[in-house]
Amino acid sequence: MKLLYFPLMCVLLAAFLKAIYSLKKRDALLTPILAWLVGLGFFLIAPLTIIVLNNGYQAPNFYDVDSRHADVNLSLLESIPSFFMIWSALFLSFVTVILFLPRLDKGWQRREIVLNDGALKRAIYLSVGLMVGDWVITVYLVGGVAEFLVSHWYLRADDMSTRLGFGYVLYTWLSQANQIVFTAAAALFTHSQARKGAVNWKFSAFLVLVFLFQVVFSGNRIFLALYIVSLVVSCWLYGRRKMVIALVLSAPAFALIFSAWSYLRAAPAEIAERSEVYRDSDLGNRAVTVLMDAFDGSDTVLLFHIINDFGDKFSYLYGSTYLRAVSFVIPRSIFPEKAQDFTIQLAQKYEPGSTTSLAATQLGELFANFGPLSVLLLPLVTLMIMYASETHIKWLINRPLTSSVFFVLIIWAVRSTFEDNFITFLAALAIIRALRLERSPQSTNGGLVPKS
Repeated sequence: MKLLYFPLMCVLLAAFLKAIYSLKKRDALLTPILAWLVGLGFFLIAPLTIIVLNNGYQAPNFYDVDSRHADVNLSLLESIPSFFMIWSALFLSFVTVILFLPRLDKGWQRREIVLNDGALKRAIYLSVGLMVGDWVITVYLVGGVAEFLVSHWYLRADDMSTRLGFGYVLYTWLSQANQIVFTAAAALFTHSQARKGAVNWKFSAFLVLVFLFQVVFSGNRIFLALYIVSLVVSCWLYGRRKMVIALVLSAPAFALIFSAWSYLRAAPAEIAERSEVYRDSDLGNRAVTVLMDAFDGSDTVLLFHIINDFGDKFSYLYGSTYLRAVSFVIPRSIFPEKAQDFTIQLAQKYEPGSTTSLAATQLGELFANFGPLSVLLLPLVTLMIMYASETHIKWLINRPLTSSVFFVLIIWAVRSTFEDNFITFLAALAIIRALRLERSPQSTNGGLVPKS
């Protein structure tokens, strides 16, 4: 089967590189369309390439993944339609960028932004202060430091949501939004350093330290991952080859740490013991497992099953998960018929009886809602994001922090649900406005602005 899949992956990778390099020639900005392509590359192209090279993927028994979505075998005929569905949606998305991106005029100079680093640091310090307060509240709600250290990161959030109700759900949205504001501000600060070709090592170390605390307290590695991806993109945009090479060389270490953390985060107090268990466990082909964990490849594996199952075993959702972006403000006690979060619905279907949630990329959500039409919807989304990037470029340049929030959220949106990112963006925008972290060009307060 590799004779079928490998040439197609080469064509897909060529289209992806052509599309993303065309954006690099145009701008040195963290634009929404660049974020979308980076997200597709990280959360779909990378794991799909690993699956093709490995002729499939089987989650190790150690991970205790339900057999309903534990593997994908490209040797089976049933995998061919799923692969072609994924391949076609991605290929058409990249071709959309190649064909419809406005042509550059002769003598075009790349657009970039010069930032006020002092105002940017202020935004970072304020968001860090809010995060520290959030960590203290979390420890208090769990019952103290001892209880926090032995609690499971996902189960404690689920327990507090059950105990405290809709108010706690709103609180978690604000907490997550603030973490996104911090991640966006940190990415923007790194972008500014990449532009100048100079690194503020002390402040960069501070940022990394905050991210590490963030990982421990939230159990979630996504914010650190978004920052690292943004760092790589910024260095690539400005041709900082030494930094890019250093990041590439350190990638195996990052991959191993990210893979191990998915197991270690269950209980912070038991990290030493669990590290030994993880080290000695049978992970199958460890290199493949680590790479799939680093790119959240299990989401792509689940995507194969969604394409096979929805419309046959399961009914299509017909847009109900997207409508949650509007209905989320209504408590379930008032609107009991409100659809479950898409990640919860997937867990009920593929991990029944478990208290968990599952992601399947934005393409997975599109297919579960609209079936084969998603092959055209993903390129349509790409076209809309590209159009918005071009027509609102001045607005984005004048609001760099909001633009950076767009950037990190759109990368994340490729993996997570539309509802999740829509709500997080609104909450992040509210935080930016409330703390006056960004001002319009006509204003005179002390917010974050591009230097003239």
